[in-house]
Amino acid sequence: MVKYVYYDGKFTTLPKYIYQRRNGWFEIRKRIGGIVLYWGSFPFLEQAKMYLAYYIGKNWEVNPHFMDMRYIREQDGKYIVLKRNGDSNPEYFGTFDNLDDAKRERDICVACNWDLDVIVEFGDVIEV
Repeated sequence: MVKYVYYDGKFTTLPKYIYQRRNGWFEIRKRIGGIVLYWGSFPFLEQAKMYLAYYIGKNWEVNPHFMDMRYIREQDGKYIVLKRNGDSNPEYFGTFDNLDDAKRERDICVACNWDLDVIVEFGDVIEV
């Protein structure tokens, strides 16, 4: 399947494993053992190509830094925990001064399946 995208003022063919989402971001997906695996979503095609080359060069091993920063965005020296749900606006789960606090909150959110009611209860249990 040939995929074309209008990017940077011209039509470009997308490399294998890179797909453009409706929100304009580019994601890397690969089917391994009958399961489609997601390898990341990137705002720029060049960035997606760079990560694709990395994954191919590493025989599709997961980049620990990428997984380490999953759901965390760095902005103006702060760390923001965000969860994207389809094409809707991302859900905000907090802004933190350091990466360790952001990772801790992200891990709690993942463990609670991003359910705010459970996350709040989980937080109350920790503080007691």
